[in-house]
Amino acid sequence: MAIKDKSKMGNSHAEKASGIKITKSVNSVTATQTEMGRALGITRQRVSQLIQEGILPTDATNSPYLVKGIKQYCNMKGENGGDIDFDKERALHEKAKREIAELQLMKMKKQAYSARTVEYVMTEMLSNLRTQLLGLPSKLALLLEGKTKEEIYASMTKEIEEKLSELSSYSPDLFDEDVEEEDEDEDS
Repeated sequence: MAIKDKSKMGNSHAEKASGIKITKSVNSVTATQTEMGRALGITRQRVSQLIQEGILPTDATNSPYLVKGIKQYCNMKGENGGDIDFDKERALHEKAKREIAELQLMKMKKQAYSARTVEYVMTEMLSNLRTQLLGLPSKLALLLEGKTKEEIYASMTKEIEEKLSELSSYSPDLFDEDVEEEDEDEDS
């Protein structure tokens, strides 16, 4: 290997610095499995496993290349979701904020309503319809007494259609924000 030990060199600059000097390509520097484990923050056994899996490149003596190995390990961690992609997370966060703003705008324009408001209004409407439909027999009983089958059918159909037309002629004003605010106050 093309590494010179600075501690054995005679010049004063080398004596002040500690460590080693690389005189050939950085990509050809190798390390022991223990040193590679320390560099990556993993055990020597895990380094050996990564070498066997072909993730960490090695030289002819099966010593892992330091620079290439670190790059490969980082790539592997990124592919397996081991590291967080902050740009992706930031983009997801911004998308969520935009969607919330769009929903708030739609609520202000009365183009969208909260599920709680819709549930409240629909429950009220269907409850009223149920009450009215259940009241039909007592209302129609005296009127239909002694009538023919066709007259009974026509009267009942007319009454039911009136009740259903009331249901279909709802007003969007029923979905006012007052209903939503009342529900929010109850949750507090």
